[in-house]
Amino acid sequence: MEEQSGGKRFRSQPKKTKTAVFIGLLALCICVAGGYFAYASIQNGKLKDILAQDGIYPGITIDGIDVGGLSKEEATDLLVGSHGADATTQKLVLFYEDEEWECSFQEIGAEYKVEEAVELAYNLGRTGTEKENMQVVSSLLKNGEEIPLEFTYDEFKMQDKLIEVATEFDQEAQDSAMTRENGKFVISKEVEGRKMDLEGTMVNVDRVMEGKKGGRAAIVANFTEPEITYEDNEFVTDLIGSYSTKYTAYDKNRNTNLAVGCNYINGTIIAPGEVFSAMEGLGEQTYERGYRNAGVYVNGKVEAGMGGGVCQITSTLYNATIYAELEIVERFPHSMTVGYVPLGRDAAVADTYKDLKIKNDTEYPVYLEAYASSGVLQINLYGHEIHDAGREIEYQTVYEGTIPKPEEIVTEDPEKVEGEREITHNGRTGAKVSVYKIVLEDGKQISKEWFSSSSYRAVADEVTVGTKKTVVENKAVDVVIPQNEIPTTDFSDGNIFGIQ
Repeated sequence: MEEQSGGKRFRSQPKKTKTAVFIGLLALCICVAGGYFAYASIQNGKLKDILAQDGIYPGITIDGIDVGGLSKEEATDLLVGSHGADATTQKLVLFYEDEEWECSFQEIGAEYKVEEAVELAYNLGRTGTEKENMQVVSSLLKNGEEIPLEFTYDEFKMQDKLIEVATEFDQEAQDSAMTRENGKFVISKEVEGRKMDLEGTMVNVDRVMEGKKGGRAAIVANFTEPEITYEDNEFVTDLIGSYSTKYTAYDKNRNTNLAVGCNYINGTIIAPGEVFSAMEGLGEQTYERGYRNAGVYVNGKVEAGMGGGVCQITSTLYNATIYAELEIVERFPHSMTVGYVPLGRDAAVADTYKDLKIKNDTEYPVYLEAYASSGVLQINLYGHEIHDAGREIEYQTVYEGTIPKPEEIVTEDPEKVEGEREITHNGRTGAKVSVYKIVLEDGKQISKEWFSSSSYRAVADEVTVGTKKTVVENKAVDVVIPQNEIPTTDFSDGNIFGIQ
């Protein structure tokens, strides 16, 4: 049917055309939906088939290794075998230059968490509802899942191992040694000291262990320099101080102590600035160390004591030291005078309260030589002479006064007769002395200075006196007169015998 308006004609479309289009679109949607549901049905079936598998689901890797479809045992064997995740075969090597120390992973508690990783992989897609598990599996198929292989070690065990290695690695600095053979010095090289830096070494260990396998970790060390080097000892060329004293041959134990004590201090090297203790050098005076009982001063008397005689060594050393013009840090005179060195130039040592300490106040090492042989105790000090060749030293003892004996000590003895007197100990007078140091150059005196003072105490005589009194007894005398000689006297006067 046509309509006319303004000279134009319009033809209307039939309604059946629009209906056909709608029906076509609807059919298409039905086809698409049917296809989708058909596809979804297939996919769901496929996912259900995967969920029904016994092994690890596809798409899962552990530390980069595909373990999909493997059983737990197969996955474990694969990681341990081909991937090297076996702590029993791994080692950590600690090294310093060409030195090495090995430690197994078992020693430091190192292990791969293989079973934990495999268990986690196996449980992916198995812990939720069926719908949730299907979603997990679908995600695995599309995106995959990487599970890291955890690796751990026991830091406390590692630290204990480092400490153990450090006991072998650490070393004290060793000074250059020097011995005197056939009148010449033989010098050894010094050794640098080292100590493991535990914290720094642990950092290197951590870096290696981050690789989850054995490797080499460098030891970090701190260093200490020796006090005396080979070059230092090369300066020891001069005899800077020397002194000798004499001893007799009759006291075997005392002479043994002289030889033993000299042997302990012989070869000592005193570093520049170092203080040498004679008591430390001589060491503890015990029978096990070679010392014997000999005479010592005890409360003004001579008694047997372990190490008796070592004061002669220290007194000889004292004199060698003052001639070398080294600093005397500590020195004690004896309680009473001694005869082997001039008065005022002795040096006593006793336990921990008397010592001879000398300081090497030069810039060069000092070598101490000591020996006792054939009645002579000799001590020599070698170093680098810093004084002019024409310099000489003398020491002069000046008596400042005599200390008289105290009042005698009297002991009464009731077994001795009154008036009897016996001296049991001879005391001695004491003395006060000063020592002066005299310096000469080319034979001319250039100075004289006070050097030291010493006091030696007086000791009283000890006597024993008797207190037993003398008794005179009067005894009656019996007189026997023969009967034929009895006088016929008148006894009325009371004189029985008729004696006048």
